[in-house]
Amino acid sequence: MIFTKHIKPYSILLLSVLLIGCSKSQKLEVKSNDIYLKILGTIQDGGIPHMGCNKKCCKNYFLNQNRRMGVSSIGITNLKYDTNYLIDATPDVNFQLESLIGSANPSEKLNGIFLTHAHMGHYAGLLNFGRESLNSVNIPLYLMPKFHDFILNNGPWNQLVTLKNINLFEINADKELILDDNLSITPVQVPHRDEYSETVGFVIKGKSKKALYIPDIDKWEKWNVSIVESIKNVDYAFLDGTFYDQKEINNRDMSEIPHPFVIESMKLFDDLEIKHKNKIYFIHLNHTNPLLNSNSKEYKYVVSNGYNVAKEGLELKL
Repeated sequence: MIFTKHIKPYSILLLSVLLIGCSKSQKLEVKSNDIYLKILGTIQDGGIPHMGCNKKCCKNYFLNQNRRMGVSSIGITNLKYDTNYLIDATPDVNFQLESLIGSANPSEKLNGIFLTHAHMGHYAGLLNFGRESLNSVNIPLYLMPKFHDFILNNGPWNQLVTLKNINLFEINADKELILDDNLSITPVQVPHRDEYSETVGFVIKGKSKKALYIPDIDKWEKWNVSIVESIKNVDYAFLDGTFYDQKEINNRDMSEIPHPFVIESMKLFDDLEIKHKNKIYFIHLNHTNPLLNSNSKEYKYVVSNGYNVAKEGLELKL
């Protein structure tokens, strides 16, 4: 096991207090010693509305100037120790931190950021911590080795290190990191397009439950780990649901973005008992994904088979 001390950031500038997304937060009754996980965003890197999209799925957002739906991210709050952790720093990080912490100055209570990989929607939000914006002080940032070196040796990211806006910590696949005595996180490396970094998901272990978070992966069969067995070993599984099926994208080479289709995942999980299917939440949905419409036949088919579609604001106890 790897142990780390909390590094608390100090005074910082005001972040926006606007909330993101259109879904209402699903509040839990929580006690002072509870740990809970909160879904802060559910959309693929480009968010909604998506640049260049003139389809109905995005057009109304532009026409009505509705707030965008947030890019996939989750937060963890440990009320026993008043600690908060963020997984992925998305382009919506300002809103997502306020949603997680509930404060006009949320980073005063942010004890660490964990990044899955170096694709736009998962780390571009780091720029908000720089001196042009927040000018934070020593926010702990947890990264796999290749990602650690990329941040350290490439601008504009290394300026965040030089100016001590962030403090880098290297983590390793399958090595449990103890955050609090009742909370830990373990990176699990998965196959994906690793141009600048490795790609990982995370197993988050709380007081009594475990969650698996894999927002990005190539086809499940490329992984040397059984996702079916992984689901059995956790209480919640937030899994890559970027595209529902092949028909969804007709202007891109799908070999360049080989996410597992939701229908493929459902076929793979078909023999799971219903109690295990109920653990699964599809997340990281592309703006074209029919699962974003709860009235669609695709959404109703997924839910009727025992699966869930992740909703922004959902809170679950760990």
